[in-house]
Amino acid sequence: MKRHLINRAVALCCAVSLAACSSSTAEDKPGAPEGYNAALQGVVNPSQQQGGTLKVGTSASCDNFDPGTTYGGSCWFLHRLLSRNLVSFGKTGQGAAAGNGAKLQADLAESLGQANADKTVWTYKLRDGLKFSTGAPITSADVKYAFERMYATDVITGGPQGYYLCLLDKCAPDGTPTYQGPYKDAKGSLSSITTPDAKTVVFKLTKPFGDWDYLMALPAAAPVPKKNDKGSQYGAGTNLVSSGPYILKTVKPKQSVLLARNPSWDRTSDPIRSALPDSIDITVLSNADDLDARIKTGALNVSLDGGVQTTFQSQILSDPKLKANADNPVLRSTTMLILYPSDPTLANLHCRRAIAYAVDKRDLVIQYGGTNGADFATTLMPRGLAGHDDKSNLYPSGADWTGDLEKAKSELAECGKPDGFSTSMGFSNYGNDPQVFASVQSALKRVGITLTPKQLDASTSYNTLSTPAAVKGQRIGIGLMGWIPDYPSGNGFLTLLVDPARYTGSTSSTNFVGVDEPAINVQIEKAATASSDELAGVYQEMDKATMETAYYIPVTYAKATLYRGAALTNVDMTGDLGTYDLANIGVKAP
Repeated sequence: MKRHLINRAVALCCAVSLAACSSSTAEDKPGAPEGYNAALQGVVNPSQQQGGTLKVGTSASCDNFDPGTTYGGSCWFLHRLLSRNLVSFGKTGQGAAAGNGAKLQADLAESLGQANADKTVWTYKLRDGLKFSTGAPITSADVKYAFERMYATDVITGGPQGYYLCLLDKCAPDGTPTYQGPYKDAKGSLSSITTPDAKTVVFKLTKPFGDWDYLMALPAAAPVPKKNDKGSQYGAGTNLVSSGPYILKTVKPKQSVLLARNPSWDRTSDPIRSALPDSIDITVLSNADDLDARIKTGALNVSLDGGVQTTFQSQILSDPKLKANADNPVLRSTTMLILYPSDPTLANLHCRRAIAYAVDKRDLVIQYGGTNGADFATTLMPRGLAGHDDKSNLYPSGADWTGDLEKAKSELAECGKPDGFSTSMGFSNYGNDPQVFASVQSALKRVGITLTPKQLDASTSYNTLSTPAAVKGQRIGIGLMGWIPDYPSGNGFLTLLVDPARYTGSTSSTNFVGVDEPAINVQIEKAATASSDELAGVYQEMDKATMETAYYIPVTYAKATLYRGAALTNVDMTGDLGTYDLANIGVKAP
């Protein structure tokens, strides 16, 4: 998203008295970063002191901890504590600027995947001595079973199965795989995954795919023991068999979750997680400002949300003491406008480009809290991903970022709408989205484009804007979307938006507008087998070709203000740089 390994003698000591044992009792080490943005430079308050309870707040409840179904950000952060994968994101260690957060590291496996020349066969060997929280050994069969149950798409729903299904099985034109999962086909098996022995698992893909290791790091790829699987009830309540350092002790949906140590987890076999606290207490608060207030007072240590709200942000930026405990990372996230060709006017390229030139990005940055909340976006690929090009800006917004109205009017003339046109914009009722709509509406009005609102409930807005039939039925011309990759790769970010295979025509799709452009498709094929040195160039070309279509208009790169409570030790960032890494944070002794 380089862990500190503790030697076996220390681990044995800690098994006797966790609260009193540590590999290093020093709370502050020479050269450790301090102050504002310190966690972007390295580990803050480095320490391996174990014990205590880490108190975490979140505004998003994780109702189901089944790794195959979860797709929420806060749930994914918690699965880093509950589940291990063949490979996972290592700790940034040297800070976000070093770029280590995007690097994968062997976890349950002895090494990253060993691929054949065309990247269609990937082999992994498990480490010795791995155990589930039940005490049962973790085997290659448990890894395979986790993938097999994904194919029961009527039972295992809502997760990122779409990445895997057609890569591991033959699919019909509508994307339906042949294999139907272990519940309907109890005697069958997914033949594309073989387990020559208890420690070896081999994946045979239907086509080349160079990012397979990244897919192995998603929660859905965590092993599941078949005998403990309860179908749709696996992960409900505390019904989860952990492979990570913690287990679900108690779960009160929409209220709280308590994690306790997994007695079967072996620190010496885990190079990723320090797992310092004895327990982790998560409180769910629907009022985000209340959550911030509790972090400020120390009642909570840290938040799982993507940054503090504007009220607390203002307090942090104006108070040096508070600011010294804050960080302001640029997230791997782009806020964009989706221009749907189902609106006949927006089917015209020049009408879409008129919108690109007319948007007032300076005002949009203001709506997101100023430069601490957002930055001007000129490409779809955000900063921090290979393929981002800071010099690229296909639709300049003028020297002051308020838009180029002359270019917008010229494009309107080209599309046969010199006096403008009317369309609608879909956006959620959450956070700053209504203010963002008002900003876009005001900016477009300057060139005669009339924008009417289609406010959507936050719980359904994504499904609406990603379902072509719903977009057409509600006559939505423009959609507001914050786009963040499931994993830090151009494939996990940009390819999803433009791959024709992702478009289904009526049901939910990540290719929101049905992009099928030869110039883009060529780059998609290149990316599948390109070397790591070639990928940046491939995705730069893909980004440029996508921007030329003007179906997606990037407006801001997201930033967040994070706050680390004074009681925290060993603070570092997660692999996606979105928040602090709970798998390695500790708490000071009372």
